[in-house]
Amino acid sequence: MKNTIQSLREYQSQVDLSKLEKSIYISIDRLTVIFDSENQSLRRIFRELRKSLDNIIQEFSIQENLREDYFTLYKTINEDSINLIFFQLSDYGGYQVIRLDFNPNSLKEFEGLQVWRQIMNYARLNRLEIRLSRLDLAFDIFNRTEIVFLQHIKGGVSHKIFYGRGGNIESKYWGASGSNVQVRLYDKNIEVVSHKRADKLDIENKPFWWRLEFQLRTKAINEETISEISKRLENFSFFSLSSVPDDSKAFAYIFLHEPALLPELFPYLKPNTIRVKKTRLRKHLKTFDSSSFSLELQDALKEQTPRLNNELKQLIGEFLELTSKGEIDI
Repeated sequence: MKNTIQSLREYQSQVDLSKLEKSIYISIDRLTVIFDSENQSLRRIFRELRKSLDNIIQEFSIQENLREDYFTLYKTINEDSINLIFFQLSDYGGYQVIRLDFNPNSLKEFEGLQVWRQIMNYARLNRLEIRLSRLDLAFDIFNRTEIVFLQHIKGGVSHKIFYGRGGNIESKYWGASGSNVQVRLYDKNIEVVSHKRADKLDIENKPFWWRLEFQLRTKAINEETISEISKRLENFSFFSLSSVPDDSKAFAYIFLHEPALLPELFPYLKPNTIRVKKTRLRKHLKTFDSSSFSLELQDALKEQTPRLNNELKQLIGEFLELTSKGEIDI
């Protein structure tokens, strides 16, 4: 198969889904780590950290702009540069910190974990405070073609949909970009092909690959993170309109697919009336929801949390455990 989106779509159209295994795999897809110190010059530490990397990076390279206070550790693969860790001396809440941003999956894939361990050792030797300001938890969902119809109906959460050139849904967002929690659903195959990383695809066994990604920021990262995500999963499902009365189906359809258009498409309804109808509709849809997909997501999270905890421990040490008992009450 050619490594193009068109050829991918052609292959998918010929697949017999009944012969494919459906699965969910969860991983930590992005971490932003903050180094801080109350009584040391972070600018000095930032520059010393940069110099110390020269002795340990070996097959890696660094692209730097120290005047702008940032540099990037990368690796060259087949004439392409793969960025692995981004370092920046930045302002955070009115004071300076050192910010490190990376994808743990990429770090493992390109054998960068040893470099990361050296960086963490450097931070501990210099008695720097270490904390997380972002953690992305990714649910990779394989061979579920209905995933494109996944909906979220909790109140007070914004909803955006982005379409590809052919009119197909390519990504959905729930929550604002600057909020503590934003959720993104997107076609991972398209991203991989677009980034010229078709070697990562397993087309024969997993021709349909979507990712449900929870992007968590500072206030949402704590010992209760897994339990909170599990609760949020309860609001995701494949909601059917079959139980909705005929005179409310149009409203319900817009509510599920383009809720921001409700005031425009129903101008004769007062804002408070729309709010009341939305509240009643949420309750109705949950009551008549027959899908078990949210339970599948919760079960996968519960089962895979011990592994996630172990991976997080290897990356950043002991200061955060996603669940203290290794279990989640669902």
